[in-house]
Amino acid sequence: MRQIHVDSRDRSAGTSTNFTFPLPHTLHLESGHQGRIDSFRMPMVVPTINSLNNTLQVTMTGTVYNRAIEQENCFNGPHLEYLLRNQLGSIPGTWTITYSPHKTSLLISCSNAFDFTGGTFIQQLMSRPWYRPDGNSYYFEYVPLQGLDVAYLCCSQLSHSGNSVGPAGSSDVLCSIPIDAGYGAVQTFNMSSSVFFDLPAITTQQLSFQLRDRAYNLIISQANFSFTLTID
Repeated sequence: MRQIHVDSRDRSAGTSTNFTFPLPHTLHLESGHQGRIDSFRMPMVVPTINSLNNTLQVTMTGTVYNRAIEQENCFNGPHLEYLLRNQLGSIPGTWTITYSPHKTSLLISCSNAFDFTGGTFIQQLMSRPWYRPDGNSYYFEYVPLQGLDVAYLCCSQLSHSGNSVGPAGSSDVLCSIPIDAGYGAVQTFNMSSSVFFDLPAITTQQLSFQLRDRAYNLIISQANFSFTLTID
C-alpha cells in the first residue's frame, strides 16, 4: 500500500481547482490495483452567486426579460431574497421571494403569470427537485447557500472506464463529496473504509485533478484543497 499526498498549492500548472500535480517518483501500476480518497480538505469560499450561475430569464405575456444577479456570497436567506428581489422587482407585477432556512427551500411568486425560460441561476435551481404550485409561482425544494451542495473530484488518468458514472455522463469521477460546511469553514471528507475504486494500468510522472459541481462545471474558487490518495 502506498499514499500520495496531493495539495493544489504544489501544482506545476493550472489553477487551484484544475491542476497538474508532479509526482516525486514515477508512478507505475499494473491492472488490479484499487484506490481511495481520504483527508480531503477544502476551505468553503465558493460564492453563492458567481459568473456561472448569475443569470435569469423570465417570460411574461410574450415579453422576455433577462437579468443578471450581483455576484457575491449569500450568508443567509434574507440576503438571497434581497439579491433576487433587486432583479425580479424591475419586471412587471408584485414579486414575493421567500427562502426557508429550515427546509432550505425557495418560493418565487408574482402577481402576474410568468415562466422561467432560461438563465444559469434557474438552470442550477432546476437541477434539483422543484415544482409549480400554479402559473404564478415556482417552488424549489433544495437551495443551499454554500454555493455548492456536492463536489466531484475527477482524474481521467486514474479512472477505470465503465466503473464510474458522474454528472453529464462523465467517467472520470473518483469520489463525490457532500458539502455540509458553511461559508468560511473547512469542508472535510473521507471515503468509507469499505469503498475503493479500481485503477487502470498506468505509468506517469504527473497526475491532473479537477473539482467539478453537479453540472460538471469546474468549481470557481481561489482556495487550494488537499487530499490523500491511497493505492492498494
